[in-house]
Amino acid sequence: MSNYVKATNFAVKDGLASGNPSKIIKGTEIDTEYTAIASAISSKADLNGPTFTGTPTAPTASFGTNTTQLASTAFVQSALAPLLPAGLILLWSGSQASIPSGWLLCDGTNSTPDLRGKFIIGAGSIAASVTGTAGASVTGSISGTTLTVAGVTFGTLAVNDAVLHSSILNATTISGLGTGTGNTGTYTLSYTGSTSSFTGSISGTTLTVTAVASGTLIKDQVITGGSVTAGTTIVSQLTGTTGGIGTYTVSISQTRTSASLTGTFTLTSTTLTINSTILRVSAVASGTLSVNQFLTGTGIDFGVNIASLGTGTGGVGTYTLNTGESFASTTISASGGVVTVGATGGSANAIVVSHTHTATSTVTDSGHVHTIGTADGNFTGVTGTPAKVQDSSTATSTYNSGSQTTGITVATTNASTGSSGTNANLPPYYALCYIMKT
Repeated sequence: MSNYVKATNFAVKDGLASGNPSKIIKGTEIDTEYTAIASAISSKADLNGPTFTGTPTAPTASFGTNTTQLASTAFVQSALAPLLPAGLILLWSGSQASIPSGWLLCDGTNSTPDLRGKFIIGAGSIAASVTGTAGASVTGSISGTTLTVAGVTFGTLAVNDAVLHSSILNATTISGLGTGTGNTGTYTLSYTGSTSSFTGSISGTTLTVTAVASGTLIKDQVITGGSVTAGTTIVSQLTGTTGGIGTYTVSISQTRTSASLTGTFTLTSTTLTINSTILRVSAVASGTLSVNQFLTGTGIDFGVNIASLGTGTGGVGTYTLNTGESFASTTISASGGVVTVGATGGSANAIVVSHTHTATSTVTDSGHVHTIGTADGNFTGVTGTPAKVQDSSTATSTYNSGSQTTGITVATTNASTGSSGTNANLPPYYALCYIMKT
């Protein structure tokens, strides 16, 4: 789209002296002006049913505007946001690979509930609304088993809280208080990777460990002893048993013969996340907290509930959570009802009762005939009554044994029978993906 720009200043010609050639208005000048005007007009949108090209812009109306004013994309986004709030869960009929942008599969990752293979039932109402926090975010450093906290962004530290950082082994917790009693100060860590004592040599940047007396070698341990260059740290493990005998890359190149060495974990000042199972409630807007209520709020993971009471008995105080959390002071909703948000139960599998059947049978012989013979015609010891001597020369006799019990018993055991109970408790179903708005 272009704008009209006048090429000839006709007013200037009026001031020129008679006879000046420039005072004459030429046809080409008029033609140039008309061409420019026509070009500008043709590039403009009509007032009646215009068609825009390029990327036109328009003022963004305030939220809730309901007039004939043009709606910008920004206005549309703000208008749709309340209709599709974060956390909304819908059924998706497409493939998992084609889930639209801004939505996540509800598979238990990325703070989504795991709804795979589950039916949804209605949850209870909100039983309480409170203000609370759990865990902490701090600025601190670590040397061996000593955590030094220089600053606290939010929260309070306590014994048994977990200390999280990418360089720290999992399951590292605060095992004792030093000068710190919840805020800045020192704390003792239950850190299995804090120190190590081993025999090793260094060639270039390769540390070769031949024996480990105690502890575990890990990344960021500072190595001392055996004239090792000050500040030498373990960068990574190359070969061998994890944290034990093997080779490692160190931060400073040097040559050191085999000697007894010590590794001390050191983490310079950085941001640390403190996960705690202690919920600290500072205010109650409504309702009463109780055990087994599920909690929702900013920064709270899905499925968190109150496992037991602390100093709080429904209002302000402390409560024990079912899992460690770290979130700044926020409004928390506690769900009431027999079935609360995040509760799980039921079984897809039917119960097959184990049982056995035993059948016992006794075989009774009603009588049968035997033909026997002896060389001397002596039937002594033969049970039964001879019916007839057929040939005296060969002493052949036929006799009936009479009714006899053979002593043979037939026993049959039937083990558990019936089909498998796996997934036999499911009603007829059609599977779709549950997706959640981010």
